[in-house]
Amino acid sequence: MAAFQTRDQVSSPTVTPSAVVWINRRRAMVATMSRDGRVTTCEISRGWLPDRAYVAQVVRVIGDRQRVVILGPSSVRLALEREYVSMYQRPDRLVDVEPAGAVELQDLVDRLRTLVT
Repeated sequence: MAAFQTRDQVSSPTVTPSAVVWINRRRAMVATMSRDGRVTTCEISRGWLPDRAYVAQVVRVIGDRQRVVILGPSSVRLALEREYVSMYQRPDRLVDVEPAGAVELQDLVDRLRTLVT
């Protein structure tokens, strides 16, 4: 199940649509920024979804962004990276894929803001 929240806008009239994601086997947190600077956050609980369906749901929430940062434990992070490339055929949009322990949603939003500046 996914829960969305929209946050404030940045001052720039147009920005590069971007996303920062943290994922593990049980849940994912996604922070996205639209072209008009709107930040939306989403938490996705895996529940009973099989691995592939869970990762595919996270990719759909990320959407077709021009810059994507993926954080989290290696196996699930790699699965998300592969699914994103499979769905959008754009490996060049993955600007950073790295291991990371648990983070707060606000940390993702902060990282997203530095990504688009």
